[in-house]
Amino acid sequence: MEEISLREIIEIFLKGKWIIAIVTVVFMLAGGIYSFFITEPVYQAQTMLMISPISNVTSVDNENKFFDLVGSLSQYPQMTIDTYKEQIKAPVILDYIRRELGLEKTPLSSIAGKITVEALKNTNLITVSVKDTDPQVATKIANLISERFTSFVSETNQKQAENSATFINNQAEKEKQNLDQAMVILKEFLSQPRGPEELKLEVDSKLQQLTDFKTQIVQIKIDENSANAALANAKSILSATPKTLRTQKTIVNDELLTGIVKDKTGLSTNEIANIKLSDEEINDSYIELTNKANELEIQLTTLTSQRTDMEKEILLRQKEIEELQAELAEKQQKYDTLNHQVELIKQTYDAYQQKYKEAMIKQSADIGQSSIIIVSQAIPPMKPIAPNKMMNIIIAAVLGFMASAFIVFVKDYWKNSKVIQQGESIVQ
Repeated sequence: MEEISLREIIEIFLKGKWIIAIVTVVFMLAGGIYSFFITEPVYQAQTMLMISPISNVTSVDNENKFFDLVGSLSQYPQMTIDTYKEQIKAPVILDYIRRELGLEKTPLSSIAGKITVEALKNTNLITVSVKDTDPQVATKIANLISERFTSFVSETNQKQAENSATFINNQAEKEKQNLDQAMVILKEFLSQPRGPEELKLEVDSKLQQLTDFKTQIVQIKIDENSANAALANAKSILSATPKTLRTQKTIVNDELLTGIVKDKTGLSTNEIANIKLSDEEINDSYIELTNKANELEIQLTTLTSQRTDMEKEILLRQKEIEELQAELAEKQQKYDTLNHQVELIKQTYDAYQQKYKEAMIKQSADIGQSSIIIVSQAIPPMKPIAPNKMMNIIIAAVLGFMASAFIVFVKDYWKNSKVIQQGESIVQ
């Protein structure tokens, strides 16, 4: 394969300069005719939207995770800038534009091809650009998109809120039935005899009796000790006290006896005074001490009997209290279980009720108006953005030069190959 030097290339170009010039001019004329007379100018209208992404603030409640779960049912869907950007070309919006412009036979893809959506970096702004050969149509499409998209967002969120509200309301009705059933079971349990409250009162009463008995026993023991001490002291004194008392006296002390002796014996008073009489009589102190000791023994016996009876009562009360406490614990556990179930269902029902109200409020809210602001409406463009006539002519010139260069090279090659073939035939 022969190599072509730069000099040879230049010589080939110089030889075919008219061909290059004519072909290049023809291409440039064709490009100019296409740009100025054949292709229609394209206009671009642009509108700008400012988006406030919808977010849901969920409180952290470690005590009640179910409340957060129910709360998620009534939340708005998470809407980001990218989500809004993708929704702008939704079929429902394109169909609305088609109907508004009277283009029912135009495919939605054709309308979508005219629309370009861009999110400006590091901002919450979205630009919607519409290209069309008619500047008024491009402007109208851009403005229709911004207006319809605002309504579309509101309708979408209202529909989601409506679905959530319906679901939450159905669940709330089910929980209401569960709550009514649980309340009936709890009321039936409380209506039974010897319920937890009654047992508590009975246990408290028994405990109070037990406390009173123990207090009385303490007092009885104190009285017993006092009675024992008094009885021991009485017995000690009684042992030292004689049962009878002996006394000696003269007959003179007894006038009646003195008169009798005088009459019988004829003795004088002085003589009678020398006669001694011995007398023994019961000791009143001894009798009194004996009675006191007997009273103390009776008192002590009574106290001992009372203490014994009280101790039996205490044992009986303790046994009754143990039985009551066992029964109370069983019924209290059952009551706590039923009451906890009622409270849990009630909390669930209240959570559904609250979230249902929130869903109803969100259903009536115009989210599109609050989250989307039309920063700038589209205005009819004054100049088309396409075709770029100068660029088309330059491209046509380049293509013409390349085509003419190819023709020149082919022509030169054809000429040279023919000369070589003629030379070879003459030599032969």
